[in-house]
Amino acid sequence: MSTEVEVPIADRPLQQVHGLSLGKLVARGLTTIDDQLESETPHEAGPEMEFVEVKSTDVMGSKHSIWQSLYNQLASIKLTVVLFTMIALGSVIGTLIPQGLSAEHLVEVYGPNLGKLINFLHFGDLYHAPWFTILLLLLCVNLVVCTLHRLPKTVKMVRFRDQKVDPQKLAQFSHHKHMESTLPLDDLIAKVETVVTRHFAVIRRVDGQDAYAGVAERGGWSRFSVYLVHFSVLLILVGALIGSLLGFKGMMNVAEGESASMVEIPGTTRTLPLPFEVRCDRFEVSFYETGAPMEYRSDLSILEDGKVALQRPIYVNDPLTYKGITLYQASYGAMPVSAEVEFTDRDTGQATRLSMSYRTPVVFPGTPYQVAIMDYREKLGELGPALAIALFQEGHDPVGSWILARMPSFHGNRLRGYQVKVIDFQQTQYTGLQVKKDPGVWVVWSGFVLLTLTIGVTFYSSHRKLWVRITDGSHRRKVQIAAKTNKNSLAFDREFDHLWERLQTEVQVGKGKKGT
Repeated sequence: MSTEVEVPIADRPLQQVHGLSLGKLVARGLTTIDDQLESETPHEAGPEMEFVEVKSTDVMGSKHSIWQSLYNQLASIKLTVVLFTMIALGSVIGTLIPQGLSAEHLVEVYGPNLGKLINFLHFGDLYHAPWFTILLLLLCVNLVVCTLHRLPKTVKMVRFRDQKVDPQKLAQFSHHKHMESTLPLDDLIAKVETVVTRHFAVIRRVDGQDAYAGVAERGGWSRFSVYLVHFSVLLILVGALIGSLLGFKGMMNVAEGESASMVEIPGTTRTLPLPFEVRCDRFEVSFYETGAPMEYRSDLSILEDGKVALQRPIYVNDPLTYKGITLYQASYGAMPVSAEVEFTDRDTGQATRLSMSYRTPVVFPGTPYQVAIMDYREKLGELGPALAIALFQEGHDPVGSWILARMPSFHGNRLRGYQVKVIDFQQTQYTGLQVKKDPGVWVVWSGFVLLTLTIGVTFYSSHRKLWVRITDGSHRRKVQIAAKTNKNSLAFDREFDHLWERLQTEVQVGKGKKGT
């Protein structure tokens, strides 16, 4: 059977207390250094006594179940530090490596080995990577468990009320002073209570062991500010998870005078439908004298059920938002509208001409295929414009190839068993729109605002406590005060000295003795 002994920290040797403080600081997730030192340093212990549970180590393991062990790990500050470090390093990687690149593009940019590794680890789409999402979820759980682990102790500490004042313990406080007065006891008590109430907080009388004793405290609520910090961090993480799991970021190219509703997700083959259509009524681009583009402008119409729901122009850094989906002016270029393409069977020599529209499959007569123009490059290397043409067959993966539009006799213009030649094609200007939906953005912003406010409150507020004891002598009365704070000790030094000066002035002592 395990044995449990409750040992007052104030009664233990100083080196044991400090060793315990470091051990508990590691083991208890959300314990702050200030709180630990306040509750465990002997000369600051005062009337508040904290007891530490000491268990025999030989049977401790038998008392902890697997769930208890898991709970202890999740409540560990070490886990918090590790998770924060990994998320920070991942964010750095996500900043350095361009996001949304396809696997082929990563190999082209970083080489075959490094490109494949980046793609395998999802560094090219880090914020949607499963491992990064798991890290965010673990950090959320860690914050919740740490808060639940620490909160009961904080509540108990805030609700604690001194029942008596021990003069010997008051003398151990670093903030401690005393003086003597010839005023009558009742007058002296009244003056002291008035000064303390006016300049510090209302005094609550307690047992003074045959003397007047009182306790005043303020800022007890400040101990809960750290949990507001945890809550604000949790809001930011939850908002990021909402955006990662329920949001998207993609591209859509809309030809001038045309409409579109499908969004391509970069780095994948996925397309997502929008709950409305986007029509580009007009696109304009102006240039500097050097030929570099100066400004893009797209006049857009949002269509719902074929009717215009919204019309307005967008520019770079001046997007349009509709139903939580934001459209950014991202690029521009030319895209094919239609093309006449000839397919020649290399075995039989039979030629077939097809009129094709961009991204609209057409039946390839006499074959099981459908064929479509899927992409376009105005300049494929140094070879000029090229069309990406693909063959589709039910039950098989599509097969495609780049076909040079201005070089009909190029030997590489092949697709399956066909020699392909572009007879003619028409192109038009398009506007490139980045489409983004992030339903968690307002949760993240709320978390950042709350974090900013609560960090300020946490650093600039503190729990301050003052003890007063007045003893009645035959000719003189002795006034003894002591105080402590859980942080901001330098600022409290000035506040305590000011309060002492006000007491001396009010009591009007000729000589006062100050404690060290």
